[in-house]
Amino acid sequence: MSGLQSRETKSKATEEHWVLADNSKYVLYSPGSNTNCIRMSSTFGDGQVISLYTGSFAQIKETELNFCDSICGGASFNRPRVVLYFCLSGEFALEEEELTVNTTQFLAFNARDLRQVKFQPNLRYKIITVEFDPAKVGGISGNYFQGKSTAFATYQLSPALKTVLHQLIHCPYQQSVKRIYMEGKLLELLAIYLNETVEQRGRTVNDGTNLSRQDVTSIVQARQILDRNFISPPTLAVLAKQICLNEFKLKIGFKQLFGQTVHAYIVDKRLELARQLLEEKKLKAGEAASFIGYSNASYFALAFRKKFGVSPSEYLNR
Repeated sequence: MSGLQSRETKSKATEEHWVLADNSKYVLYSPGSNTNCIRMSSTFGDGQVISLYTGSFAQIKETELNFCDSICGGASFNRPRVVLYFCLSGEFALEEEELTVNTTQFLAFNARDLRQVKFQPNLRYKIITVEFDPAKVGGISGNYFQGKSTAFATYQLSPALKTVLHQLIHCPYQQSVKRIYMEGKLLELLAIYLNETVEQRGRTVNDGTNLSRQDVTSIVQARQILDRNFISPPTLAVLAKQICLNEFKLKIGFKQLFGQTVHAYIVDKRLELARQLLEEKKLKAGEAASFIGYSNASYFALAFRKKFGVSPSEYLNR
């Protein structure tokens, strides 16, 4: 058996991904294989691991899995790294850490072992894995990674992270230009991740806005209202009244909690929907623009390019 086919592991590879079956550990994937795409044996289900890019300080892989039965798996790493798991479809649980990861969150960890990952049967998983080597990321202090209170944590998948992740998966370039693009986007992803999980959470707010627990609850409620009504959102004044906060605290608090203004959040949600309409419904650019509330097609095209790196027509013609 080869590739992702079942075999009991006794090796000391740099990295191994495995499952437990019949009280034995079987290797699903080890990056020592000389191929960019490895398929899983039908012993446990079906799936594949695709290496999207391997660079000087990071690598990104796309994994698709569908297990026949409920199964427990994990991974082992023999060198320090920061790993981000983005679950684009499906849901898995880290039973030992009492964490669940779904499509609205991502998992970050810097431990050498990932254990007791519970996968459900007959559910198509699509997971994007981004691995950073802290020692090779120039200009980043190791304190960013060593200072975390826990080796495992889940975070909300913000529109900013989702955008860069999409750009990494759908790189429009080839060869040497692709390397420049991918390494730039990986650094951007790392910067957003660190800003959202380290800088913002550890920053002392000096603008006079100290958010109480009730304020945070109200601002989260505001985001939920926007999630339901982002095509025709309420004005800031109306939104503030709906959550019983003044406009100033809503504006400052929203950016403090979510890393972007209310307006930027609405624009991101609209453009993400437009991308889905272009990709899944095959709408024309003008139709997608009109659907999400843009009356000016040129303004929509500029906003789309700014977010996704290509125009709507270029995106359709990929």
